[in-house]
Amino acid sequence: MVYSISRFLLRVILTAFFGFRVDGRAHEPADGPVIVVSNHLSDLDPLVVGSALRRRVTFMAKHELFQVPGVRWWVAKCGAFPVRRGAADRQALRTALGILQRGGVLVMFPEGTRGHDRTLREPEPGAALLARRTGAALLPVAVLGTDVVLPREAHRLRRSRITVRIGPPLYVTATGGEHGGRDELEAIGRLYMTEIARLLG
Repeated sequence: MVYSISRFLLRVILTAFFGFRVDGRAHEPADGPVIVVSNHLSDLDPLVVGSALRRRVTFMAKHELFQVPGVRWWVAKCGAFPVRRGAADRQALRTALGILQRGGVLVMFPEGTRGHDRTLREPEPGAALLARRTGAALLPVAVLGTDVVLPREAHRLRRSRITVRIGPPLYVTATGGEHGGRDELEAIGRLYMTEIARLLG
């Protein structure tokens, strides 16, 4: 209930104040496990990506958000779970695997943290690893405009258009328990980062 109400209100606010538009909604798989991979420039990005998709999604969210009581309650109700950045978080990996094995949708920002400009950085291996282990579709998403509405380190919103572009899903062969070699994971990462770059234009 909290998730549905929050998403509805966010869509209304984004459309009314920021001209929210989604291109490529038809590319979103109707069922089965999906890993949404998106660029990341603003704290607004998780809210915007979740609002753009038809299916209910789960987010990997930075551990620090779960240290604030009110925020912790809301983000948990909206489907987020904590991940510790800068280290291998095995609990977060197990949680992510469980979501995908149940056919869910997981949103990840493979660059690991917000960027300072629109230049994409090298991806962390997590999304590629999860796709390799589960066979989940990789759904590339590009978010435009959030870096103007709420830039890094900003404390108030600015008026600008927000657009989300969704590309065709990408598939890799599942290996079950096998992790895949580093070169292979890097190749998968380059595949979806190239598609995100194309969507960004």
